[in-house]
Amino acid sequence: MNWNSWRELYRGAILELDPELLQARVKAAEDAIEARASLNGGIPSGERLALQDAMNTLSLLKRTQR
Repeated sequence: MNWNSWRELYRGAILELDPELLQARVKAAEDAIEARASLNGGIPSGERLALQDAMNTLSLLKRTQR
């Protein structure tokens, strides 16, 4: 997976307006973020923070959609 893929999927999820598509986009973004985060030592600290921020935002987005 391209290191930037998680960012593209994350952006797609937070910009999705269709509630029917939102759940799938959030799941895809979460999966990509988790895959990237699993690389541990190969990730710069700034990106690690961005990954955590993205997961927090997706979690909030899911809670507000219920």
